[in-house]
Amino acid sequence: MRSNLFLFKQILIMGICIAFLSCTSTNKDKFPEPKIMMGTAKVTGSITNLQLKDGDEKPIIRLRVPNPVTGEPSMLETYLNKDGSFSFEVPMESNFMIGIISSEILRTGLIIGLASQEETKLIITKKDDENIEVNISSRIELTSNDVLNFGDTINQMMMMENQDSYSSDYKMSPTDFARITIQNMEKTLNIILNDTILSKSAQNFGMNEFKLFYLASYLLDYDFYISKTHKDIKTTEDSKEFTPQKLEKSYFTFLKDFNLNDPQYLYNGSYSRVLKNILFNETLNIPLIKDSPINEWLKQVKATMTDLIGADSGLFYDMLVINAYIAQFDNEVQPLSDKQIENIKSYFKNEEITKILLKKNDDIMKVAQYNSNPVVKETPAVPLKELMPAIINQYKDKIVLVDFWTTSCGPCLEAMKEFREAKDSYKNKDIVFVYITNTSSPLNLWKDKIKGIGGEHYYLTKGEWKSLQDSFDFIGIPTYQLYDINGKLEKQFSGYPGTNEMKTMIEQLLP
Repeated sequence: MRSNLFLFKQILIMGICIAFLSCTSTNKDKFPEPKIMMGTAKVTGSITNLQLKDGDEKPIIRLRVPNPVTGEPSMLETYLNKDGSFSFEVPMESNFMIGIISSEILRTGLIIGLASQEETKLIITKKDDENIEVNISSRIELTSNDVLNFGDTINQMMMMENQDSYSSDYKMSPTDFARITIQNMEKTLNIILNDTILSKSAQNFGMNEFKLFYLASYLLDYDFYISKTHKDIKTTEDSKEFTPQKLEKSYFTFLKDFNLNDPQYLYNGSYSRVLKNILFNETLNIPLIKDSPINEWLKQVKATMTDLIGADSGLFYDMLVINAYIAQFDNEVQPLSDKQIENIKSYFKNEEITKILLKKNDDIMKVAQYNSNPVVKETPAVPLKELMPAIINQYKDKIVLVDFWTTSCGPCLEAMKEFREAKDSYKNKDIVFVYITNTSSPLNLWKDKIKGIGGEHYYLTKGEWKSLQDSFDFIGIPTYQLYDINGKLEKQFSGYPGTNEMKTMIEQLLP
């Protein structure tokens, strides 16, 4: 149901702000305004009335916190202590941030607020296997209902979002696609907008996350989404080569309605995804920043973006600059040049941004050598059933970790980034990292992506890839295989298990 018929009609013609609460909400309806700064927050908690059976392993508690500058979430985990307590020291890139606590012993993730140099306290009381009570103390005012029910509301929104795909999407004009996508987004946002349990600030946070999600996953990724839709549902008459309609710059006028200067977006993990999609959109054609003075680079950016976002200054442009450098770190594993460091120091008035970028640069310098210089290998010319043994036999007396991936697989790329530093610790060990993709990864894009991955790479045909899928019975990616020094397959699993578990599996096989 729509709370305002006129507003609904205007949204359909993309005429006014679709960021509902951004247009009308008061400061009381939002979290405290965040500011980029380095720091540390502490989270302490306990789970009471937890009944563990003899021999049960200690439960693992996980904390995921999106970082607004680097775009890489902090993924922390710890074992629950015998007395039911747990704690985290959380590196912060903003004075206020939002995290999600999760565990196998909790039915859903719990949203918590963090404040730099302060402590968030969380008490969880197990009532039975399905129900818990919570009490939270934090500078970010979240109610117990927010902590407990936010995850369920997001799940409802995800279910609605999954129902909003239409088999005819690929036949639409870009303008119609944008209109229908925004219409679907509004329908999804109404779930949280009409929620009577969550606080207004938690509603606003959730709505922002989904607006950014729709931007990153659909509106700004038109070519990929439309091509995937066609591939998923193509019929005999549609089996010919398909090319999405070419976008004009005017397609992106919807950006003005998302208020991309809103500082509340610093709470949301999808903000950096939106910025990266804008930076690398072929139609927008924003140049790489390289050694350009930032103000000169921004002149070119603003010539393209000012009319589209409705502003020629503000947070959006600073964040775009930040993400231009972060993209260099992520895509190329390339440290900053002396000139880039000079440009950063002279441009940013907030010295905390400079500190964060330079710290990230130090991290990249430590891992750049091992994670760059990829080796492209020829696929062995053998019968399909002998392909994998022929690949593995090239690495005698070494452990082999195989990663099946494609350039369009977001979880694959995120896992590679997360494991990057750990992989560096094995550079003098008897282990080889092998990456296998197929022709669904555009060749030039693949060549560009592997520059920041390192290891040894194979580019398979569609038939070779399908043969391996059938032989090893996997569909989803990333899928991993771990071989011992004798070439024996010890483990195969789909989905990144986390850095600690991956390291444990590797170290069990190291001589």
